[in-house]
Amino acid sequence: MGAPSDIVKTCFIEPMQGTFRKVPGSSPDAYFASLSEKLAGASEEVLAAVAASLIGRATSSTWPYVSAVVAACKDAEQRLKRDQQKKAGNAGAAQLKDPWLESVAVKALVDYDAKLATTAALEGWHAELIDFVRQDKRVPTKEEVKGFVVSTRARDARIANQHAEALRVLSEDHDSKLKVLPARHPVQILVTAIATRRSQLAVLIAKEIEAREEAAQEEHSAEGVGVWGALG
Repeated sequence: MGAPSDIVKTCFIEPMQGTFRKVPGSSPDAYFASLSEKLAGASEEVLAAVAASLIGRATSSTWPYVSAVVAACKDAEQRLKRDQQKKAGNAGAAQLKDPWLESVAVKALVDYDAKLATTAALEGWHAELIDFVRQDKRVPTKEEVKGFVVSTRARDARIANQHAEALRVLSEDHDSKLKVLPARHPVQILVTAIATRRSQLAVLIAKEIEAREEAAQEEHSAEGVGVWGALG
């Protein structure tokens, strides 16, 4: 990239010369010197956009006032910035629509905080934790973790009440005290699905932690061999 004056000349002045002939005032040198100075900090993208806009809206062959060009550059810079932010936001939204695989989320979680993953699995709120990592593609803050614990316990309590109520209703219908719901009962299907997924995720966490520990042991062993080889 050239010096600012070269950029102004290449990206702005030269393209404009095919449309504009006369300069405001009596001194072309003074006009172009002022224009180059005022536009020195503008980017190539901004200068090219403003040049194209001014050429397209030209109603005479007189160059626009320097102040008008500067104002147009500021507007173009803000517009381009908004467009970039919008594109970044759209890209981020599109990315969030495609969550990580569970295995990828578990690996990221264990890599970042194995203790958090283990605690979550032991206490039963690891499914919510992993779902968060899958969707947001980051490990939650401590405050966000508290929310998982509270919501998981509240849901478990609600389902337990539903389960107990379903057992009571069925027991009354059959005139006997049932201890378990039929496998096809909606509440039992929900309970089984939650338990199965938690079990599967707990296994993924355990395997990932085990793999990390084995890798660490192999690395330690390799370092030991290297040290003894050097001493020998």
